[in-house]
Amino acid sequence: MTAWMSFAADPEQKARCLERLHQAQLGPDNQPSDCVAGGKHRFSQELGVPETLAVVIDVLCWLRQADGKTSAREQAIALVEAIPVGADLGAVPYNYAHWLLHDPQWGITQYSQTGRLQALSARVKTLHDKELAGLAIDDSEWRALGEEAIGDAGEVEEGDSQYLESLLGSVASPLKRINTEQMGKLCGGAAYFAGEQAKASYWTDSEQCQLDDLYDAFRAGVEQTLGPRPPVQQTVELNAWLRQEQAMDAAWEKKMRRQQRLLWRRWDAWGEKQASLYAAFNESAVDLLLTQFKLAPRRNVFAPSQQLH
Repeated sequence: MTAWMSFAADPEQKARCLERLHQAQLGPDNQPSDCVAGGKHRFSQELGVPETLAVVIDVLCWLRQADGKTSAREQAIALVEAIPVGADLGAVPYNYAHWLLHDPQWGITQYSQTGRLQALSARVKTLHDKELAGLAIDDSEWRALGEEAIGDAGEVEEGDSQYLESLLGSVASPLKRINTEQMGKLCGGAAYFAGEQAKASYWTDSEQCQLDDLYDAFRAGVEQTLGPRPPVQQTVELNAWLRQEQAMDAAWEKKMRRQQRLLWRRWDAWGEKQASLYAAFNESAVDLLLTQFKLAPRRNVFAPSQQLH
């Protein structure tokens, strides 16, 4: 396992990272992890922690905005501030991935309700538990697990079950080998399933179809009124088109809320419930990370003026 040292054991390096984050303008092309590192693909180098933690921080920061109480910037600053100087966070991604997969409340594998997926989930958990416990696992066991995942591919119904099967297949390997792409899939998958809990009590498939039909009709009307959306190269025309579209969208929703009051009332109720689920998931995830940061082994931290002899 690679030995990591957060912020190169330099408090001033941590201060520089936080200052970048305070000054940055976050957005889809300017993720929190890029901002704190001062550029893309520099997170691990600048913070002295595994690259997979960049994915974790980015997902949690944007997810935190779902309840409208905390901004992505505030979440990112809190997480980076919590990283101790001179800590080895090498094991944090492994423990976090295990939580995403196997936590009783939020873990992805709890949604494996069919025979094949249940069996695959159980096999994945058994090996991951052994790995975290430091027990020896022969490579043949991992190969057999990977072959099992590939062999089961396509044998479940479409929809969430197929998505779950794909997620499990992508992580049918040691936790220590999970890369940024796999971590991104895990983070996104866990957040998705967290937000779908109890949905049937608030919002049905038939209601979704009804809303989709209404919106499809609206989109067709936009095309008829405004014409095709201009390409990105035509900046002025595109911006004008988008402004008109937004105005039409606002007017359409206002009209629909009058005509389809019950549908929109249920949609709003489900939206509030889903936001609360995202917030609860985020809170649990952040609590786990903060605990892992505190438990991480630390090295001596020296002030810039100190010399090693």
